[in-house]
Amino acid sequence: MIALSSYTRPLKAACVLLCAFATLLESAPLYAHHSAALFYSMGKTITLKGEIARFNFRNPHAIVELMVKNDKGELERWTCETSAPSALRRRGWSQESLNVGENVTIDGIPASDGTKLMRITAVTKADGTKVGVTGKIDD
Repeated sequence: MIALSSYTRPLKAACVLLCAFATLLESAPLYAHHSAALFYSMGKTITLKGEIARFNFRNPHAIVELMVKNDKGELERWTCETSAPSALRRRGWSQESLNVGENVTIDGIPASDGTKLMRITAVTKADGTKVGVTGKIDD
C-alpha cells in the first residue's frame, strides 16, 4: 500500500502555485489604469470655447466632445476627458449636466502629444454656471 503522505507535499506545492498564478491574473487589471502625467502636459493649461457635440457619462472616464473654431475659423473636434461618473456624481454631476448643442467654456490640461485631447479641470456654461469640477485632477 502507498502512503498518502508521499503525495501531500507535491499536491500542496501545486495548490500554492495555482493560487499564486490566479492572484497574478486577477491583479493585472489594476495595472491597466494610467497616470494623467503619461498623456497630459501637466505644467500647461488651455481654455476651449465651443459647442458640445457629445457628452458620454460612462466609465472609465466621462467624455465631452467639443466643436471649437480654430484660428482659421475651421471647426475642430476636441475630446475632453474628466473623472469617472462615480467621482463626478459626488461633485454634483449627472447625465443631464451637459447637453448636445450647449455652448460651454472648458479649462484643462492639453495632451502632451499635441492631439486635440485635454483633461478637464473646469466647465462653465454660457450663463456662467460652473459645472461641478473642483479644479483638480482626482481619479
